[in-house]
Amino acid sequence: MPSPNIWIAASDNDVQSVGHFLSQDPTCVNSKDENGYTPIHAAVSYNHIPLLRSLVRTHGGDVNVQDSEGDTPLFVAETVEVARVLVEELGADVGHRNGLGLTAADTIEEDGQFPLVAAYLCGLGAVEATAGEDGEGVEGRATTYPKPPPGISVDLSAAEDASEALPPVDDALRRKIEELAAREDFNNEETQRELRGLVTQAVRDHVMDAGEEQRSVRPR
Repeated sequence: MPSPNIWIAASDNDVQSVGHFLSQDPTCVNSKDENGYTPIHAAVSYNHIPLLRSLVRTHGGDVNVQDSEGDTPLFVAETVEVARVLVEELGADVGHRNGLGLTAADTIEEDGQFPLVAAYLCGLGAVEATAGEDGEGVEGRATTYPKPPPGISVDLSAAEDASEALPPVDDALRRKIEELAAREDFNNEETQRELRGLVTQAVRDHVMDAGEEQRSVRPR
């Protein structure tokens, strides 16, 4: 039975029906349902990567199209593979913030269901944070710090007020994080363990050792 609309067709990976809808109206590649959900969101959420590539590359879909809450398709990624395709192949904006002011990394990490995707996106955020100069990230965006390890909650408000007094992130450590984020085996257990260790070290070196008056760290 043909899919009743393009959003269900994309969710079901019903390529034939998706093609039919697009032949009738090419602009429906970015069309939104009552919640702002698009065929691209659907393809990403269900990990239909060939369909995703086709929607964006062949049919001109907007990889950064937003739903009614300001979430782009990257926010619904459930595997590292589809997240990498979005970011590294199709140019998804890792720094985009939704209506709540959260990035895809923030949202996925907060949800807690897809920790590998969160770790991958946080790794990209750490690279971006250290890529700029004078406290700014890529293209002048505000710096985002690496996420703290499980079991640690970090309040950076005081540290950011005294940012000039904080020691810079060690260049060697920064390069290691960048190298991990670019590795093909990023999602295996050994690489993830190494990343957690580096992030822990970054948090300790950059915040926890900066002085009691400049930070607040407490176990959850």
